[in-house]
Amino acid sequence: MKMIMAAVLSLVFVFSTTQSYAKSRSLVGSWKGGGSFTTASGAKERTRCRATVRAQRSGRYSVYARCSVASVGLLEQSGTVRSVGKNRYRGRFSNTEYDIHGSINIVVRGNRQYITLRSPSGRGDLVFRRR
Repeated sequence: MKMIMAAVLSLVFVFSTTQSYAKSRSLVGSWKGGGSFTTASGAKERTRCRATVRAQRSGRYSVYARCSVASVGLLEQSGTVRSVGKNRYRGRFSNTEYDIHGSINIVVRGNRQYITLRSPSGRGDLVFRRR
């Protein structure tokens, strides 16, 4: 009986640990972080952001971010990404206020996202942590 109880407790521990690990690697949730944006002309600026990611249907996710950039103030971007591999996502983003549209690539490693944004206006490289 003690062996059976020990086996059950071991399975419960492994299952709960696996669920926690999977959740920590999930794209869904609230994130914060920053990085830099480089304009097409080569000017580089630091930025700080807060983002929210929500699951949609069929492996797609909606992304919304508010970022602070010294030269323009607050920027709001939104987009949609889809899974393209283990912990990798690709999609499109837009900022309607400045008419900026482009591609977004996200790699999730643990509680961090590594993000690359590309558009004709420039490139952004960001790292977010789960909030």
